[in-house]
Amino acid sequence: MFLKLAQHVCSDTWDEYSADEIPGIPKQHCSNNCGVFVLMYALYIVMEGHFDFDESDMQVLRHWWCIVLLTNYPLKSDAERKSLRKRMRTQRAEAIDPVPADDYLTTMPPEILRQILLKVITEDGDVAFLRLSLTCRIFKEIVSNAKFREQAHYIWLDSVINWSRFSEDYKKEFRVPYSLTECPECGDIFKDCPPGYVGDGRKGVLRGFYSTIDFPGYCSAECHFNAGGEFPYENI
Repeated sequence: MFLKLAQHVCSDTWDEYSADEIPGIPKQHCSNNCGVFVLMYALYIVMEGHFDFDESDMQVLRHWWCIVLLTNYPLKSDAERKSLRKRMRTQRAEAIDPVPADDYLTTMPPEILRQILLKVITEDGDVAFLRLSLTCRIFKEIVSNAKFREQAHYIWLDSVINWSRFSEDYKKEFRVPYSLTECPECGDIFKDCPPGYVGDGRKGVLRGFYSTIDFPGYCSAECHFNAGGEFPYENI
């Protein structure tokens, strides 16, 4: 492997030796100084020096290598390192051709993009709404639309329930949209589902059927109790 690496560095003829074939080469014994040995081997071979160190010199050699490194590559403060990284990022950004204003998102027909995002929502579930809304302004406008959310909800409902098995009255009662409600206790916006089929929006995945809602108007039992609510014993 190293012979091939050397040939990439220089295409001349290289001779390959093992440590036993190099006269006078210091040997490592039961220690963890292999890195220092490799550095010293390379230094002495390149400089054509006579091997005059052994394992007893390792502590001094470690100290010497540290001085060499610090002299040529001085330590930088956090502020200096951050400034250097910032300059490098700026240089890389300037080297990249800017993306034209009319990219594929703005030129794509809106309905096509809408259908793509619908597929993402139904495959990944409700968690995809936040992820997509944080991606870009165009995605946020689409997934925040009430009609879009309703359509995604119906796609999920139709994937978990065979409505042809039920009456029209049953369908009118339970094939209904959810609403986005602000919890009066904590202020979070949550998915407020009416009694019926409940899930996380992933196509084909049903959490269950709930005939009642234990804590109506609240995002969780904790908020319900913090607001002074009582446990709904009638639902037990």
